[in-house]
Amino acid sequence: LPGDSEGSGLRLLLVGRSRAGKSSTGNILLGERVFRSNFGTQTVTSSCSQAQGRWGDEDVTVIDTADILNPRIAIRQAYKEISHCVRLSSPGPHALLLVTKLGQFFEEDTKAVQRLQDIFGVHVLRHTVVLLAHAEEAAEGSLQEHLCSDSSNALLDLILQCGRRYCSFHTRAVGAQRDQQVAKLMAMVYQVVRENGGKWYGNAMFLEPSLTQEKVEYHMGRHKAERKMMERSSALPCRMLVGFKVVFFVFAMVFLNFLLVPKS
Repeated sequence: LPGDSEGSGLRLLLVGRSRAGKSSTGNILLGERVFRSNFGTQTVTSSCSQAQGRWGDEDVTVIDTADILNPRIAIRQAYKEISHCVRLSSPGPHALLLVTKLGQFFEEDTKAVQRLQDIFGVHVLRHTVVLLAHAEEAAEGSLQEHLCSDSSNALLDLILQCGRRYCSFHTRAVGAQRDQQVAKLMAMVYQVVRENGGKWYGNAMFLEPSLTQEKVEYHMGRHKAERKMMERSSALPCRMLVGFKVVFFVFAMVFLNFLLVPKS
């Protein structure tokens, strides 16, 4: 079991864009309405909060987050909530549940994932499950059809980075449907825990005895620099391939021109 003397039970951190369905997902996980949520366009969670429950023989703590992945919110407020989130999930979450609406993965969602890495570090996706919420509102069709319809492939790329861990989630499920989908999600959570040696996810921010806003800014700056370096290194083979294709095309055109030009 993941629980130990430093942090009893399982800690799950809900992250995602505003109005993605984090609070309603947390309520479904815990089996009771502990987080304020609605199904409109109004943001409900203004500050990070936590609640406890049980799954089988395991104590589970779920941390619901405010809009910390939005780069447009006030810096001072963002750093305050990030610090609050770190304290609530200390010494670190065993898994992060990245909540996004099924069939609605836009450029803002890609930026939110980058922001997640800037906050928690480039390797945070190794501890993350992609949760496609509001599945009950999606059009008819299989989950695979919805994923393949994503024209930008950004969602598929994210799922690959998260070790292919994803599942759809009905945020209004009750009874047997609720139990079945929570069981499926918790199986993925335990898979994350096993793959990471039973250890929770942490970074230098979790080790700070006093996490000030200045320290949050410092650590996020480091994480952002690491993310950009990783993106450049992963893009290098693609640029080399493109360059090779260009060189090959030019060479082919020169050779073709040489063949077609009549000799004097």
